Amino acid sequence: MSKPVHVVVDVPTDVEATWAALTGPGWAPANDARFDDGSTLVSREELPDGGLRVVQRRRLPAGIPSFLLKFAPKDGAVTQTDVWGPEVDGVRSGTWDVAFAGSPGEIRGATRVEAAGTGSRWVVEGHVKVGIPLVGGRAESYLAPLVEKLVSKQGEVLRSLL
Repeated sequence: MSKPVHVVVDVPTDVEATWAALTGPGWAPANDARFDDGSTLVSREELPDGGLRVVQRRRLPAGIPSFLLKFAPKDGAVTQTDVWGPEVDGVRSGTWDVAFAGSPGEIRGATRVEAAGTGSRWVVEGHVKVGIPLVGGRAESYLAPLVEKLVSKQGEVLRSLL
């Protein structure tokens, strides 16, 4: 079982400008400035197909319930990897994955930036799955809305960069 994640953020710029902000060197520092979560760019690698792999690290937010803390990484950090494909028909799309060292779960999905009206739309979809008997469903019910809230707030960061 898993819980879905779905967030749509409309922005006033074209697809390439939006994608450039999401994948550029200023994205992690802008998130750190907004969330004070130690967001840092670990690597940014251009792929042979014209895509891009971006890896970032950040600290978990304060207030994680105690039943989840025992499954959280000891250093309190997570790593997010976004792998974007090349532009196809005016759309940038890819996958995202959040890794918790030693955690029995997954947070991952798909993302895209597409044209929308006079601007573009950043869409983040995915799921949270926690494979812990008895508390997995409770953990998923906590984490999926947390991820959606974070991405929605990152939408504000994105708009500020554009």
